[in-house]
Amino acid sequence: MTRAPFEVGPFIGQDEGQHFDRKSLFEGPEGQKRPRDRRSVRDQVAEYVAAFANAEGGVLVLGLEDDGTSTGHRYPADAVRAILDTPRARLRPPQPEGFLVKHAGVELLVFDVPISDVPVQVDGDGFPLRIGDKTVQASESQIQSLKFRGLVESWESRPSRMTLADLDPALLARAKTGSGLGTISDEEYLLKRKLADRRGRDIALRRGAELLFASDGPDHPNAGVRIFRVVGTERRLGAEHNVEERPRIEGNLGQVLPAVFAAIDGLVRRPSRLVGNRFRAVPEYPEFSWKEAILNAVAHRDYTTEGRTTEVWFFDDRLEVTNPGGLVPDIALEDLLSLRRVHVSRNPRTVRALVDLGFMRDQGEGIPRIFAEMEGLFLPAPVLEPSPREFRITLRNTPTLTAEDRTFVASLGDEELTDLDFRALLEAHRHGRIDNARMRQISGLDTLGASQLLRKLRDRGLLRLHAAGAASFYELRSREQGTEAARAGDQDDTDVSSRSADEQRSHAQDERARDRPGLEADRPGLEADRPGLEADRPGLEADRPGLEADRPELEADRPELEADRPELPDDLSAMIEALGERPRQGPLRAAIERLCAWRALRPAELGALLGMRPDNLTKRHLSAMVNEGRLLRTHPESFSHPEQAYRARQGTRASLSESDDDDTQ
Repeated sequence: MTRAPFEVGPFIGQDEGQHFDRKSLFEGPEGQKRPRDRRSVRDQVAEYVAAFANAEGGVLVLGLEDDGTSTGHRYPADAVRAILDTPRARLRPPQPEGFLVKHAGVELLVFDVPISDVPVQVDGDGFPLRIGDKTVQASESQIQSLKFRGLVESWESRPSRMTLADLDPALLARAKTGSGLGTISDEEYLLKRKLADRRGRDIALRRGAELLFASDGPDHPNAGVRIFRVVGTERRLGAEHNVEERPRIEGNLGQVLPAVFAAIDGLVRRPSRLVGNRFRAVPEYPEFSWKEAILNAVAHRDYTTEGRTTEVWFFDDRLEVTNPGGLVPDIALEDLLSLRRVHVSRNPRTVRALVDLGFMRDQGEGIPRIFAEMEGLFLPAPVLEPSPREFRITLRNTPTLTAEDRTFVASLGDEELTDLDFRALLEAHRHGRIDNARMRQISGLDTLGASQLLRKLRDRGLLRLHAAGAASFYELRSREQGTEAARAGDQDDTDVSSRSADEQRSHAQDERARDRPGLEADRPGLEADRPGLEADRPGLEADRPGLEADRPELEADRPELEADRPELPDDLSAMIEALGERPRQGPLRAAIERLCAWRALRPAELGALLGMRPDNLTKRHLSAMVNEGRLLRTHPESFSHPEQAYRARQGTRASLSESDDDDTQ
């Protein structure tokens, strides 16, 4: 039952999505955990394995908590065998059984699910389908239709004339590592991803393999990307010709995508825009939005259309990305505009490998987040234009700030606000209210992060809660009301330390009662996000016990930590020295934010500077600070990226820089 080639490491910090899910094998309150009911575990395995097989394949790991902690199981050997055998015993047709992997001193149950050529049914319980990070019920005919288009009709499924020797071994190694299959052969990887078929002792490649990995590019005349720059807002011909074409970018997708990103980054202008409640020089289009538009175009285009390529057009007022091929039949424009997570691919093999390579995330969040990022920079909503022969997305760069918005910004004065703080306040100003669901939509935060941000603004006297259960919302306070509320909050904070233990307990109960309406308002979203809440728990607790627990391992790791320690400016060194050995969460996170405002830092570098283990630092602080909007990941498309680093938001960097300048005058 133990299979060595699978590496679970790349999945530990990965978010659940289209091709990955994790489940704990324990239940119950903290300190009273007990093994989950075995039957419910087997039922869950059957449902999730069938759902992955009916979509694009995936990996299910049992024995992982939502924060990535490996807790394993406490089942006897016969129960483990029954769980691992579930895909073979409960699914029609039978699927590969699971296997055991040792990690962090415990056993994990792993199911590495290949994409199935035919619909897979849970015996007596229908046809589940994986969409984003959810599992839904579908009909056999729906799944059969998806299989036919994605696995039979698509260009990527056609036989290739190339051989394994024509593929880039370094790119294949990168894909294997990203998939957790770093020790298997190139042939095995291609077979698992259905990018090749076994032919006796050899393998026969499919076109998807050459599209992704061919050293000299695929045998396709227009698989690359063309970039055009237009001087003005309309294309002109003849004597008024105003179009400049940049060099065509060709090669395998592992070469094309980085080259396209670099070329476009050089064309994006950086005007002064509102970030938080300050004007800063920022890109005219959000980086995530234009990158995701290009990724979607390349990954989901119709490669059977060999006479046209993916095109990116820069106008003075907009950016257009166009790809051959309309929407797949199971997706309508209304589905995309609803901003629900939708995941149906014309090229499922290609998409899965792009996830392995770290270019794409697998959560079905692309279009919704493109809209949210544009709105976050106060830009018009993207325009989606499908036709039978092509699909176009247009991003416009003209800010949507009105005269009333600018008056509101001026009214905030010198209030220190993050970008996400300001988004929340502007939303409340524009629409008279904001609730948790809307905050999640415009920020990308989860339910807990949105709830924390809104309550923080309430506690600062900037928002007022209207409690109505699940329909609760916040609205702006007047400046006078806000000042009084903030003053009252400050008084509460300064008095706490002088109270007796009984008084402090009573005060804490009063605080919980004051927060209860807001918490009740967030309950529906919190239930949906319960796994994410558990993942955030360690970062919200005081760090004293964790720092003590880290001490022995830190001493053992000190040589490696010292090697990762960057040279700091004197003021930052003094700041770290002032923290002391056991900093509280607030000052520690403020220090992390300032360090990441200096430059992007990897967890290993931050750990070396702060005397903390990088994995604990990530789990307790960095992930939580990303959710709070204080930090950004340098590789948001892959949380487990080997070069992942964290930087402060642009507004924070500018504000810290200005603060430093003020100190020196």
